[in-house]
Amino acid sequence: MSKGNRSKIDNLGRVVIPKSIRKALDVEANSEISMYVEDKKLIITKGYQTCSICGSKDVTYQLKDKFLCSNCINDIKSL
Repeated sequence: MSKGNRSKIDNLGRVVIPKSIRKALDVEANSEISMYVEDKKLIITKGYQTCSICGSKDVTYQLKDKFLCSNCINDIKSL
């Protein structure tokens, strides 16, 4: 299924996800979503990303297609 709309980002960096797309993802108010960059595209999915190393939900950084939490980043820096 492919649905698409154009939208503008407001001065606070917000964008409205159109109703048709929210419905397709079964996303309602206060649903948790995840946003990340893949091949220069913004990907929005229902749910959340986890750290590629430890599985933590506290992701703070994306490196290509990998997601990292601050604890793992600090561990890597200390190597």
